[in-house]
Amino acid sequence: MPASLLEYFPKANGDGLNISWAHDVNSRGRLGVALRSQAMVLEADISMSINSRLPVPIMAHSPGMMSDITMEEWLHEALPYNKGIKLNFKSTEVVEPACRVLARVSEQASTASGSKIRGPLILNADILPGPNNPMTPPVDAWTFLTLSRTRFPHSVISIGWTTCNEVIEVMPGACIKLGFTRETVDKMIGVVKEFSLIQPIMFPVWLLHLKYSAPEIQRLLFQVPNSSLMAWCHKGDPVTLDDLLMIRKTFHISQVFYDLPDDLQQHFYSVT
Repeated sequence: MPASLLEYFPKANGDGLNISWAHDVNSRGRLGVALRSQAMVLEADISMSINSRLPVPIMAHSPGMMSDITMEEWLHEALPYNKGIKLNFKSTEVVEPACRVLARVSEQASTASGSKIRGPLILNADILPGPNNPMTPPVDAWTFLTLSRTRFPHSVISIGWTTCNEVIEVMPGACIKLGFTRETVDKMIGVVKEFSLIQPIMFPVWLLHLKYSAPEIQRLLFQVPNSSLMAWCHKGDPVTLDDLLMIRKTFHISQVFYDLPDDLQQHFYSVT
């Protein structure tokens, strides 16, 4: 059985809050800073380039964005370090070419050093639509899960829902759905069972949904063995310290990892 994220980092003492992340490592400059930092896991986004003669996977948050580093260059720089890697696949079209690059570079690293990716490797994609009819289409579940499961059997598979972040800007009184329904959660459980996933599973959940869906997410973790949560939010989201403490009390400390703005993360860490 592939190792869970906490097994890679014994210094975390079984507590997901103790795993430190470098966020949005999508440029040469940010990668250099992150590699020299104390961050345990590097998080970066993969999109297809539209500005090169031959489309290649680049490190960028959205298709069409500019980047000064390709995925292959990024991996060659990151792999020699003893850090985890979380790769966010931003579209269906980037999945297969990105998996080819990842397989090739990791094989080259294995041949050169006698060891494979030092790990952990987390492969992430939003494969189901979330509430409020998000405009961003989900990554095709079959494409992502088939390639992740077969080509990288020792990875952690992270699967979530697309989000409609602009709901936080809607005027008061508008019809906004925050939280997951039972049907939404059951669809995710069904996907896991359909693909017979045995790797560790991580479910990234926007905190604005999670704080209204704790019972349903508890049921999700119960139904999916060897699973965990990534509770995340953006800077400026209406997430309070009390919200985080509620999540902390609701779930076991080994079940939840936190992707938070630095100031909120530090405040949360200081009171736990």
